[in-house]
Amino acid sequence: MRDLEEEGKYVFFATRSGTVKKTPLKDFSNVRSNGINAIAIEKQDELVAASCTDGSQIVFLATHDGKAIRFDEEDVRPMGRQAHGVRGMRLRKGDYIVGMAVTPKVRAKAKNSDEQEANLILSVTENGYGKRTDVDEYRLQSRGGGGTINIKTTARNGKVVSIMLVNEESEVMVISQFGKIIRIGTKTIRECGRSSQGVRLLHLEEGDRVAATSVIPPEEVAENGNGDSGLLLQ
Repeated sequence: MRDLEEEGKYVFFATRSGTVKKTPLKDFSNVRSNGINAIAIEKQDELVAASCTDGSQIVFLATHDGKAIRFDEEDVRPMGRQAHGVRGMRLRKGDYIVGMAVTPKVRAKAKNSDEQEANLILSVTENGYGKRTDVDEYRLQSRGGGGTINIKTTARNGKVVSIMLVNEESEVMVISQFGKIIRIGTKTIRECGRSSQGVRLLHLEEGDRVAATSVIPPEEVAENGNGDSGLLLQ
């Protein structure tokens, strides 16, 4: 509980409609057994992501239609648990936030060659395509802007399902609606610019779509071949 009372730590929230909020971590130090309110959500909106921050990091938001914005966390003032938050990104009609990533303002130098900082955005689309892009490819903007291109969405690769913060040593799981799953090392995914369509990660049957993705925790990454084959969940 002492960690929750530490000054200078925050919980940063992002909703489907592009609203963001930053609340001091200490505000969650006294949680009742039935829970407490963390953020007020408007009708037709929902929470998409939450992350612990130090109050001075860089926030990355990505949308279903392939747009993204990267802004300074300090652009968002701290608010109480009952607050709705402020606009993090201006969205076009029909578009919505699919994910958030939080990165340091200044890249840290690795203590040894084995340490890999997570500084790549892996974007995955509904038709099983994906690409890695260095976070520095996205220029810093003011909070509340319309953002820039994250990935080119077409009939070939489909809309964006999720984004993940990864490094060269990360492994991810991609799961389809029909129950097909693949475990793949991110270093096998080509790194490319913002406006590219990406490469195929998972071969899908007609009518199938990517349903979910997840980064495998480093401590759970084990020897598993090259991770380039899919299987059907039983």
